[in-house]
Amino acid sequence: MKDKIACFIRTYLFPTETFIYEAIRNIKNFTVVVLACNLINTHLFPYHEIISPPRVSKQLPFFGKLLERIFFARVIKEKSVKLIHAWYGWSGIMILPVCKKLGLPLITSFHGLDVSRLPRHFFYRRKLFSLFKRGDLFLTRSFFMRDEVIRLGCPPEKVLVHYGGINVSRFKLKEKTRAREIKILMCGRMVEKKGFNYGILAFSRISRKYPRARMIIVGDGKLRQPLEKLVLSFNLQDKVEFSGFLPHHEVEKKMREADIFLAPSVTARNQDKEGIPNVIKEAMACGLPVVSTYHAGIPEIVRDGETGFLVPERDVNLLAERLDYLLSHPEIWTEIGMKARELIWRKFNLFTQTQELEKIYSRFIK
Repeated sequence: MKDKIACFIRTYLFPTETFIYEAIRNIKNFTVVVLACNLINTHLFPYHEIISPPRVSKQLPFFGKLLERIFFARVIKEKSVKLIHAWYGWSGIMILPVCKKLGLPLITSFHGLDVSRLPRHFFYRRKLFSLFKRGDLFLTRSFFMRDEVIRLGCPPEKVLVHYGGINVSRFKLKEKTRAREIKILMCGRMVEKKGFNYGILAFSRISRKYPRARMIIVGDGKLRQPLEKLVLSFNLQDKVEFSGFLPHHEVEKKMREADIFLAPSVTARNQDKEGIPNVIKEAMACGLPVVSTYHAGIPEIVRDGETGFLVPERDVNLLAERLDYLLSHPEIWTEIGMKARELIWRKFNLFTQTQELEKIYSRFIK
């Protein structure tokens, strides 16, 4: 009989959290129950056992969290759970008292916002200190993030890099052929750290030289309207397409149709940073040459001049230069794409990464 673990997350699941869903679904050597305070998008992410507290606990602002913890403690005991894996720092903070009460090991994964922006808030930072002291292990999405977690006060021996992965077999590597249009793709939430405005500015500088070039922007968010205005200000509305939010299979289709992937990520003014964006992994698995920035963990996956190109954050001139170089040298797209896909297959494969995660679980289950 397989040991049972619980994956705990405050909200199950936002549309951009496919990486969590894929990781949970592909755990084979343990039985996984999902515990969540709030449920959304269950039609996008169906799972056989998702448990959430009754609504009454959410309607009591002063006692809600206490009631939720009592509820989860009861469920964990009834299900004979042997280990808790909390996704995001705030989830670890929430479930820590339950783990300590029941004497269960707690593994917490960090993903970006929970390491970069939120620690600026005193209350969250204070809670992190307690989590670092009492939690058993902390997983980060990159070595860059590992260093940040250690700077926040986590003992180095408790931090392990676990990249996570994608199902590479779902992303087909196709040889690029000359088409009527050349498509440059940007994909993600329309928030400051994605740097989409710098991508549009860079595209505006090379669009006249390459009249066949088109930019496709997939995603939505609070910055969509300003980005649309920026496109209008450069009279690029006939060359830039806003596709809005698309389900994951439609994003895969856009990647298969694209020629170049642009990810101009930046450190936001509130210090929000990326981990390693999954869309970069997916684009590289499709064999797309990637143009991105020296930001957070991105240099750990995009190797400048080998699997893509990197420029400093917010450097529109160099972004435009790298796009210009790729557009004028289509003969190198396939070579870069094959190297990129090989790297993803070797280091960021969902199945090998899930096996590594299962080995981690086994260390803490007696």
